[in-house]
Amino acid sequence: MNKKEQQKAQRAREEDIVLTKVLWWILGAVVLEALLLLLNKVYVNFTTEQVYIAVALQGMFNVLSIVLPICFVVLLIWTLVFWRAGRSLCLPGVLTGISLVLAVCAVVIHYFYDKGINFLYIAVPAVAVLALIYYLYQREFFFAAVLGALGLLGVKVAAQAASSPLVGYGYLSVLAVIVVVAAVCFRMLQAHKGVWNIKGKSKEILPKNANYAMLYVTCALVAVVVIAACVLGALALLYGVLVAWLLILAVYYTVRLM
Repeated sequence: MNKKEQQKAQRAREEDIVLTKVLWWILGAVVLEALLLLLNKVYVNFTTEQVYIAVALQGMFNVLSIVLPICFVVLLIWTLVFWRAGRSLCLPGVLTGISLVLAVCAVVIHYFYDKGINFLYIAVPAVAVLALIYYLYQREFFFAAVLGALGLLGVKVAAQAASSPLVGYGYLSVLAVIVVVAAVCFRMLQAHKGVWNIKGKSKEILPKNANYAMLYVTCALVAVVVIAACVLGALALLYGVLVAWLLILAVYYTVRLM
């Protein structure tokens, strides 16, 4: 087998690995959506005959909202120990990711009940789409898509912040920090040609040909749209601006793949 054939075989193996990961994300999203539909039926819109099931589920989520976050922290520590030791992160990384997803779902359902389930209806497929972007597109598009998704949620939260100040203004504060930190990190990556130095080791986060202008515009657009939502409310136009920008990015990065 010559060098060209070896490269072709290696590329095929990498594509198979990516496809397998994508399929697992899709399967996970489908399973979670099915569970949410079942919960909505027996935990929110339950009948008289199902009231005992709803009470039992309420008690279960009271426990899971505490136990699952603790499990996530323990598994995260386990993952960090493996990472520092230079060992494979496959098993601990997968378990940590699953525990994080389940912990978030349990906490959201426990504290927000029907609103939490309605939120997860959208959040689960959104996370699956972000995973597809991560595996199939350039890393910079993934970062921009994450910021865009957080911005869309920020528009909704900003309009309801007065009715739930702790959650609303808390999320907006976190989002502001994320946008500022993201812009600073992008600037540092641009200065170092996409390479991040961690404990003397160089890690390529973004390629040398990354378009940082798109990332800066995304940060600015998210900030402006969310601020506008705080002043004007959740106008459809504000959602449309971010969605239109994400579609423009999708077209742009799809063309770059060709």
